[in-house]
Amino acid sequence: MQTINVQTRDGQPRTVPAVWLGKFLAVHRPLSSKSPDGLSREPRHWTISHHGIGLGAAVGIDVAQRDAIALARLWDCAFSEITAEGARNWPLASRWVDDVKRAQSGRPIIGPRELTPLEALESAGTYAEVSAAVARAMGHTFASDSEAAEQFPAAEIIPANQLRDGADGVELLWRGRWWLVPTYGEVEAWALDSVAETPDGRTVESDHPESWPRILGVC
Repeated sequence: MQTINVQTRDGQPRTVPAVWLGKFLAVHRPLSSKSPDGLSREPRHWTISHHGIGLGAAVGIDVAQRDAIALARLWDCAFSEITAEGARNWPLASRWVDDVKRAQSGRPIIGPRELTPLEALESAGTYAEVSAAVARAMGHTFASDSEAAEQFPAAEIIPANQLRDGADGVELLWRGRWWLVPTYGEVEAWALDSVAETPDGRTVESDHPESWPRILGVC
């Protein structure tokens, strides 16, 4: 039987049997103080460890044994870059975490490569990640911080008689009132989101006729 040494909470290494052993990763039962032999016997419960440094890469993941082995096999060579001191700076860390989540949820694992736009959108968990994935799928490049802070260039789209210079910047005539034109960054975010604001502050769908993106000809 193949074995590896893993680190325990008290800092003492322990030898455990591995059901699969690669060049850098190994699949084995998680350590457990509740079991007589110190190893968990829960079904569909495994740990993937970096046996070169004895540290867990995915501790106690709930997947079938074959799925844990498939995940470890796909990522084995990518873990060659990791040392005990540099694990936190590993550039593929977020991709690895995403694939572990995919394995646990029964979705296809991808491996250590860049995600396609559709895969990135599927994996997105935060608003920023969703926006970035949508923008990438559309071939959009986000404005820089300085560009985003500038007012949207309304003069390139809106007739001159509907614009004027106000105290805080260019204003647009809408429904008989003058409204300050939003920043490029605000319009960009609204256009990529499912909702946007109207000049009078209402929340509507991005392509609503009264939304800022529609008024400014973006959507």
